[in-house]
Amino acid sequence: TDIVVNAVRSVFQTYVDSLKQEGKFDADAQKIAFDKTLDAVLAILSEDAKVYLTQIFGDLDVYLTNLIESQVKINKASI
Repeated sequence: TDIVVNAVRSVFQTYVDSLKQEGKFDADAQKIAFDKTLDAVLAILSEDAKVYLTQIFGDLDVYLTNLIESQVKINKASI
């Protein structure tokens, strides 16, 4: 979970924040932000962690997508 939290924060700071300030954070930019976050999480997770999470939760992409979306919602609520 910490990996997802940090990845969401990082993408927000390096990508989302500036686009929002420019009024350019549209649906396409949201998709790119999500993809950047998912890629960052997957790059950090070891293969063993991926196997473990898949065994515990099933579909790794669905699990990570839910975690990312949940963290984005938390971040939106705090802004």
